[in-house]
Amino acid sequence: MQKRSASLVLFVLFSLFLTSLPQSAIGQTAASAPQSDEAAALAKIEKAINERREALGIPGAALAIVKDGKIIFAKGLGYKDLEKKIPATADTQFAIGSATKAFTALSILIAQDQGKLSLDDSPKKYLPYFQINDPETDKKIVIRDLLDHSSGLSRTDLAMLTGELSRKELIEVTGLAKPTAKLREKFQYQNIMFAAAGEIAASVEKSTWDNVIKSEIFKPLGMTNSTTTIAEMTKAKDYSFGYDYNFDTKATRRLPFREIAAPAPAGAINSSVRDMSKWLEFILNGGEAAGKAIVSEKGFEEWTKPQMPIAGKVSYGLGWFIEDWNGHKVLQHGGNIDGFNAMVAVMPEKKLGFVLLTNVSGSPLTDEAKNIIWSALLPGSVPQKSAETAPTPSYAKVSADQLIGSWATAKGTLKTEIRKDGDKVTLNVPGQQPYPLVAKPDGSFSLSPLPDSFSLSAKVDAAGKVTAISLVQPQGTVDLLPTTPVEKPAITVDELHKKVIAALGGEENLRKVKSRVVDADIDFVNQGVTGTARSYTEAPNRSATATSFSALGKVIGKGYEYFDGTKGDETTSFSPTEEWAGLKLDNAHISADFYSVLNWDKNFASIEILSKTKVGDKEAYAVKFTPKKGTPFTIYYAADTFLPIKQDAFSVSSTSQQQLPYSEEYSDYRTIDGVAVPYSVTTHSLGMGKIVVTVKEIKQNGPIDANVFTHHDVSLKAVKAKSRKAGSAH
Repeated sequence: MQKRSASLVLFVLFSLFLTSLPQSAIGQTAASAPQSDEAAALAKIEKAINERREALGIPGAALAIVKDGKIIFAKGLGYKDLEKKIPATADTQFAIGSATKAFTALSILIAQDQGKLSLDDSPKKYLPYFQINDPETDKKIVIRDLLDHSSGLSRTDLAMLTGELSRKELIEVTGLAKPTAKLREKFQYQNIMFAAAGEIAASVEKSTWDNVIKSEIFKPLGMTNSTTTIAEMTKAKDYSFGYDYNFDTKATRRLPFREIAAPAPAGAINSSVRDMSKWLEFILNGGEAAGKAIVSEKGFEEWTKPQMPIAGKVSYGLGWFIEDWNGHKVLQHGGNIDGFNAMVAVMPEKKLGFVLLTNVSGSPLTDEAKNIIWSALLPGSVPQKSAETAPTPSYAKVSADQLIGSWATAKGTLKTEIRKDGDKVTLNVPGQQPYPLVAKPDGSFSLSPLPDSFSLSAKVDAAGKVTAISLVQPQGTVDLLPTTPVEKPAITVDELHKKVIAALGGEENLRKVKSRVVDADIDFVNQGVTGTARSYTEAPNRSATATSFSALGKVIGKGYEYFDGTKGDETTSFSPTEEWAGLKLDNAHISADFYSVLNWDKNFASIEILSKTKVGDKEAYAVKFTPKKGTPFTIYYAADTFLPIKQDAFSVSSTSQQQLPYSEEYSDYRTIDGVAVPYSVTTHSLGMGKIVVTVKEIKQNGPIDANVFTHHDVSLKAVKAKSRKAGSAH
């Protein structure tokens, strides 16, 4: 069996600016019962936010709510400095991450009002080096496309994360990345396009992006406690440290600050909730501050209207997600950056908005806050029947086990799976954490740990057979149908196992190999980045991979991961070390098993042949492996050769509850010492796009220094120092 997580390359599946893009099956529902007392509603909000903050391991937060032109709530919760137990306040600066994008978009619209540019200008007019690696898109793309994520590029964050390139270089690297869609074909979140837009704003103002934001937005709005660099923030009287929380070990760790000068227009602003309240008031006043229009009425409309459809009633404006909550238009944007998570949301027609800033990475709280706050403050937003006449909702009574299987919308645009995970049945939406189904008295199921307003229910026919499931979301209810069951192949798991072992060289040859060192080239096709990797594996269960990342002809980053049979970690020159725990460590045990293909009985609680299907033009057996410990995955074995040709799996992290899907395809098998090994591995992931790994050399049964399977310092400074030392020795 192929290695569990392709040890040929260190996968970097995190991203600097996670958005608050609503997931198709997860959102908000109807408001709660009417509240007559605003003070009681605010107390309810504070209690709910604080309880979730503590449950999610968030050291500190600050929340401000604006209604009808007034700040009705502004308060710090928890600690800005966990170690010294210093409380957060309404004036504590936090990083707001990608909520910065709305500021950058506004700076472009202000420049347009001043006649300095047009949204429909080519970026090349201001940045001659700007290009897209598609001739048609390169010719037709305009500034508007940079601001609504319609460029056709997926995330090109890898070069950005390394921190080794200037803004100009980042834009040039992105110009080498292969787009994954045509211009304006579909929404694809893109940080570097916002960096380019910010550079355009700076160019026409003959200034810097930082100064443009300060002079054109901060100053007229009176935002005196907001900054655009970490250096400025850490000189402020009141600022927070950033943290991450390990859901497996329950440990909280302070993260180092990251200065993000190059991609700053995509996410560099720091602010307090009191200062951000001025931003909320400006938006709710239609673009005016202190009675003066900062942007024209036309510009404000462009800023806040749907520009790029996403899904259902969700779209993107210029720096804003635009969604619906119980019939009300909502503008919102989240932000996530090293140790900080934010949400800015406004409901213009209700003159209501809030900003929630927290000091932990990647928390779901900021998105959950929308439903908590809207529900408490807008209890009458949905007409409700009186208690005497309103019927009690009732749903088909089924067990969670009856819902296990694969589900999809009629058009197949949303696919999900309900599966058995230990003693729980969970809803699994791609890119999200598993949600355990908890039966409710009315026959529906809550989705833990989401608020009780989220639910799933079943529809049955006259015979009691489940025909569909319904997921409630803010944009409405989504019905999903069971995917068409397929006839199981006649071959048994034991028969298939024997054929796979034979195809890979046979047990005798497989056991003759005790160690393997692989050198490979890497092409991050959708990143504009290349690299090299050396992987080490040794029986019975040790592995390590060293990776180097390059762009524009220079090394921009290093990475290293190892597993010594008991413990392991991964680190890069641009991120803190993550020590593996929980599912991550469980998966490493399986991945590092040198003879994993021989140990199906040992490693897995169940192995199921799902179907005979197609992988490209090849017939293949789809086989689902459910580990005794770890996350399930599916491997596809060619029906003619019985070699593994594809794997579908999930990447996990102890500091995030999300499980991110990825796939690998294996080809160009060659025989080394009697064992078949793929010389080409192509990976597809949400974070990195397409990655092609091409093996250059394989050496087997050579000695491997035990130090290889230990933690390594991979900072570029350390690497360069070693290079200088080696050079002088010669």
